Amino acid sequence: MNHTLSVSYPAKRTSACYFVKRWTLTKPSLSFLLFCLFSFFSFPIQAQNDDDLSTAEFYAKKFKDDGIICKSSYRYFTFDKGKNALNDKVVEIQEDAEYEFLSLKKFSGMTYAEYYNKFIQLKTFKRAFKYNSKYITSDRGGIDRSVTDDGVFFDDSRVQFYPLRFSQKGDMARVMVKKVYLDGKYLTRLFFHAAYPIKEQVFEFQVPDWLTVDFKKMNFEGRKIEIQENKKGGFINYVFTMKDIPAYKPEYSRIGRAYTDPHIIVQIKSFESKGETLKGFDKADDVYNWNNRLYLMAGNVQDKVQQLVTKIIQGKTTDLDKIKAIYYWVQDNIRYIAYEDGYSGYIPTPAQDVLAKKYGDCKGMANLLTEMLKLAGYDGRFSWIGTRLIPYPQSMPALCVNNHAICTLYFGGKTYELDGTESYSPFGENAFRIQGKEVMIANGDKYEIKTVPSSTANDNKVVTRADFTLANDKLNGKVKVVLTGNERTEFHQSYQNLPVTSQQEYLNEYLEFGNDNMVATNLKTSDLKNRELPVTIEGDVDLSNTVNTISGDKYVGIDFFPKSLDKFIPDEKRIEGYDLDALVKFEDEIALTIPADKKFVDKPDNLELKFDGYSFKGEYTITGNKVVLKKELAINNSIIKKADFTNWKKFIESIKEFNKYLLSITKK
Repeated sequence: MNHTLSVSYPAKRTSACYFVKRWTLTKPSLSFLLFCLFSFFSFPIQAQNDDDLSTAEFYAKKFKDDGIICKSSYRYFTFDKGKNALNDKVVEIQEDAEYEFLSLKKFSGMTYAEYYNKFIQLKTFKRAFKYNSKYITSDRGGIDRSVTDDGVFFDDSRVQFYPLRFSQKGDMARVMVKKVYLDGKYLTRLFFHAAYPIKEQVFEFQVPDWLTVDFKKMNFEGRKIEIQENKKGGFINYVFTMKDIPAYKPEYSRIGRAYTDPHIIVQIKSFESKGETLKGFDKADDVYNWNNRLYLMAGNVQDKVQQLVTKIIQGKTTDLDKIKAIYYWVQDNIRYIAYEDGYSGYIPTPAQDVLAKKYGDCKGMANLLTEMLKLAGYDGRFSWIGTRLIPYPQSMPALCVNNHAICTLYFGGKTYELDGTESYSPFGENAFRIQGKEVMIANGDKYEIKTVPSSTANDNKVVTRADFTLANDKLNGKVKVVLTGNERTEFHQSYQNLPVTSQQEYLNEYLEFGNDNMVATNLKTSDLKNRELPVTIEGDVDLSNTVNTISGDKYVGIDFFPKSLDKFIPDEKRIEGYDLDALVKFEDEIALTIPADKKFVDKPDNLELKFDGYSFKGEYTITGNKVVLKKELAINNSIIKKADFTNWKKFIESIKEFNKYLLSITKK
């Protein structure tokens, strides 16, 4: 199930998680008895089949980290004519799917889930377990839950699920599913990979001769995917088959799967109905017409917004000040809450309703911001965009191209992208998640496509200056950190959302760089109420815990490896590359002065590393009784591909080794 503009950053979804409590030897409760009953039906006694056991033995060696494999995943799609909730003639798609699961070990289990909503009807959902050579279908229906029930946002999406539990290696179960996509344009993407390994994944489409459909093959290069096309009667059958697919497993900062994993985008281009040719999504124009139609259905009432606009810009003398006042007001006063509910989840909430409720999703906030700028006399336009999670250009006619909405402003001969969901973002700066992405801008019956400007590492700096003095075993000094660009905005987004009682602790930890040996006091900051200023944090720091004394000589470290980089050192199990989600430059200058009767014994060799997309320079300079460390770390490309892991690991490990150096200090 793929949503486009229904959920957008920074929405957080609550997955369906189910927990088993630890039970103690006390009087059995009703919950305990129900738990035992549930467990009994989840672990059926099955007769072993030698062929299944042999297959399990083979794949247990191939997929050592997995307890279950989908032996066969067959998904069959047929097309019919229907009408959507807006009374348009549309193409309906029915999916009949069958999955066979095989246990690769003793006592394995999983939860199989199917999602549905107002666009997708779940007609059949059954589970069966294999006994000898036959499958026995269970009469128990799937457990039904709302996907999101935490009150953070409204969502009409629901899930039905079955627990599949196996007691022996070679046990098998089958799941049968029938779903109907009431409007075919909302079946957008089909990925071959799943959360479990698959022996054979088959997608089959039976396309009638009245329908023109295209299957866009994404990331097929280098993959063994068999494609068959057979014409029979008034149909063409397209069959896509992929075998021995490893499980898709979430990884820390993994590159978005749409960039890496093979998948099919289903594009309904046109269809015949009673002698009439009806358009689907053949060109980007068709996507715009659909999006813009839903946007115009918002039903904004300008009178209810005008009064607030007048109040916000009152006393502002320049156009720029008025625009900023409106933009910042939306950021500061409208809470982001995503909303999904059929077509209402795709139609922007009316501006006056967002204003009254003080919350909205990305579409509602973009709609309010656009309307407010228009009422103030400026050229604001509603716009659709895909964040960096999505690799598709606007020229691709599919709803999966966009997952976010913003306001585009034409002002002073320039174009500005304004994202109301980005709190504390200064006017003229964009979040990294939309930089370099194409945006579809509403312009009446037409549209424009522009590219959001990209920043560089130099635009997003963390500059650290420190000056320490060693006296006996005491190492004290002053530290100052300055943040600019996206680094400044991300600081605000973390700091401003904290309770006031926690903000001081956060500042202290920030200046201590997460190092347990540092203690920061007497902190001062820049004006943290002004999102446009660079963020400055400075204070006194005690580093005495880093001073080691051996036979009268001192050993001191003034360089520290950023703990955050440890998260980006891949191990042998890492499947895919990293998306660091930032372009940033760190510039450090750290000075240490020692007593006049002391001297430095040595210093490390300079280190300079330069790879495609990232670089580092580190240098110690000794002048008399003072040493200065200068460092520069630049991330110029946020994507670290798996093919570059050798260089990347060398890069990180070399920096780590350089950071560990202890300066030796002895008497003159």
